[in-house]
Amino acid sequence: MSKSISFNSYSLQTTNWHTRDIIYRNMPAKTLDLEPLVRRDGFRTINTYYVDKDIEISGTVTYDTEADLLAGVTAMKKALSVTEANLDIDDGGTTVRWVATVSSISIPEQHYHITRLPYSIVFKCQPFGKKTTSTTSTNSIVNTSSATNSVVVAGSAVPRPVVTWTVSGTPSSAITVIAFTNNTTSDTFSVSGLSLVGDGDYLELDTENMTVVYNTGSGEVTTDFTGVIPDFVTSTNSYTTVLTGGGATKTISQSIVYYESYL
Repeated sequence: MSKSISFNSYSLQTTNWHTRDIIYRNMPAKTLDLEPLVRRDGFRTINTYYVDKDIEISGTVTYDTEADLLAGVTAMKKALSVTEANLDIDDGGTTVRWVATVSSISIPEQHYHITRLPYSIVFKCQPFGKKTTSTTSTNSIVNTSSATNSVVVAGSAVPRPVVTWTVSGTPSSAITVIAFTNNTTSDTFSVSGLSLVGDGDYLELDTENMTVVYNTGSGEVTTDFTGVIPDFVTSTNSYTTVLTGGGATKTISQSIVYYESYL
């Protein structure tokens, strides 16, 4: 297998390291919170979530001399001994990245292994792999108090985008409330008490880190919100933004930035 793979920027697919098998398409481990039904057969599913994912590789390492083999294996162990790093795998011409740690390295050498050794490595990964480049969906809300748009998210795992509303130009008056509803998931989020009135002022919702900040030119300030941090689905997400304030003349540039995620 010529698929490229690296951990902590150390390549495991070179003229010396020949990774043959890369087992990475298995599903992550999943935890089920179940509640038994009272005096009945069956159960009720309370919650499910993914915990971790094992990615296993195996192959052979070959050098011209035993000394070079020792140096190469030593360099590999050094690179792979970090607590946590990025595991990058080429998947159809696109790099998918997992945050991982090495849980085991096996080198089952025999007496005849002088300049060539077999190896297998198991990586304990965060459950979702992500592309290394983000995708951005943008639209504008111009001279209106509400707008409905949609974004189509690719991948197989739930995305965690960053949603930003930025003032363009100078509105007639301050925008005091921004409400956002993902119509597909029925999640509603709202921030009040804002004063977005200058060009470049913005409100940012980070659904990955569950933070909400706004900036009026003097630095970011964490702010509270009502409702819930909205979920997105790996398909078409229809969403509506409602503005309070801003007057008759206002333009808000809205962006949704996410990394395609994979199970």
